[in-house]
Amino acid sequence: MANVIATLAEEYLQASFRGVPFVVVGSGGSNGRNFQIHRYPFRDQVWPEDLGRAPRAYRIRGFLIGPECLVQRDLLVTAAETQGAGTLIHPTVGAIQAALTRFDWYERDGVMGIVDIEMELVESVNWLGSTITLALDAAIGLAAATFGRASASDYTSDTLAPYAYGASVLGAGRAVATSWGAGAVAAIRSPAAVVGAMGPLPGNLGRYVGGNGATIDPAATESSLLDNLTANRQVVSANVAALADATDAGMLATAILAVPESVRMSVADPAGQIAVLAPLAAYGASVVVSDAPIGGAIATAQAATATLCRQAALLSLANACADWQPSSANDAQVMRLRIGTLLDDAATAAADAGSDATFQALRSLRAQVLQDLANRGARLPDVITVTRNAPLPALVLAQQLYANGARAPDLIRRANPIHPAFMPTSFEALSS
Repeated sequence: MANVIATLAEEYLQASFRGVPFVVVGSGGSNGRNFQIHRYPFRDQVWPEDLGRAPRAYRIRGFLIGPECLVQRDLLVTAAETQGAGTLIHPTVGAIQAALTRFDWYERDGVMGIVDIEMELVESVNWLGSTITLALDAAIGLAAATFGRASASDYTSDTLAPYAYGASVLGAGRAVATSWGAGAVAAIRSPAAVVGAMGPLPGNLGRYVGGNGATIDPAATESSLLDNLTANRQVVSANVAALADATDAGMLATAILAVPESVRMSVADPAGQIAVLAPLAAYGASVVVSDAPIGGAIATAQAATATLCRQAALLSLANACADWQPSSANDAQVMRLRIGTLLDDAATAAADAGSDATFQALRSLRAQVLQDLANRGARLPDVITVTRNAPLPALVLAQQLYANGARAPDLIRRANPIHPAFMPTSFEALSS
């Protein structure tokens, strides 16, 4: 029996339901949306009401073979007749909780020791989707950590010779970092940071406060969130002040990497994090090229420090993207293009500078971030343009478009009308 199963494992895929194994020959499935079709007299068109995602059904063909095939058949019969859903382990679908709605078995005429089986299942819980999401988030965190170590190491190596000239060159590097840090202080005090800090507020706050992934805190109030923001601003200011106290390249690199992360952690809404970190990733220092040895060392230190500052902001941007939840496939595509371009440009600059470790880490981080955004965007509807002959209230439009008045806040946020009772005649909305 072991030899037979070992031979089949080389030719076919293995699966199991409720722990009973079988061999998979072929599989199929059906997917779509659950529509209720409404028909009306004297109308040529129907109204398909979207009731949500249709159940994911799976059809599997397989067989049991060997002296124990009849015992396995009986075990599968018992599993099929057991109340409730069971665990299906499929070689390509993965691990899901599914209800077995039909199980058929056939014994071939004149052939002993083999039983053909067919089964139909309906998915109850998909563990693979959440596993993939967690794996992508973990991969982004790992790639970001690798990128941080590589950029700090390359910075220390690149500035080893310039900083050997003395305190004046180190002071030039600290000045660039301090100038960039001033932008971080301004970012955490900006209106975008205040709005982003309000992300955990409970309730429907319309277009004014809405998080793209912020965790709602039922006990949060405006005062408590503003107090937290004030405390976080002090942390950011302390990290920026530490830039001027660095005594060598290693300490300066560590201090630079800490600044954007403290800014990111100060804002609860991932969309707000991206908004305040983006200017830091585009920082540019004024470097004066000189032929003198000390002047050349200062220019090298300034350029390397500015590059590390941008890379530190990119690292925090990647972490923010891992928590950001796009509202449509279009939003995800725009963010992929935006972040992908930033990471690509940084990787090209690292390659031109000969920073091989940073280049490899950036390429890996870019691949993980773009894959994560593509995975999120693939599950979301597109953005379409809706046109009406006259201004209508947002609640009426939500009922017309989605048969759900609770979708009105999203329409208001996208159209940004003067008043929700008078929506524009043309605006963008989600397709479903």
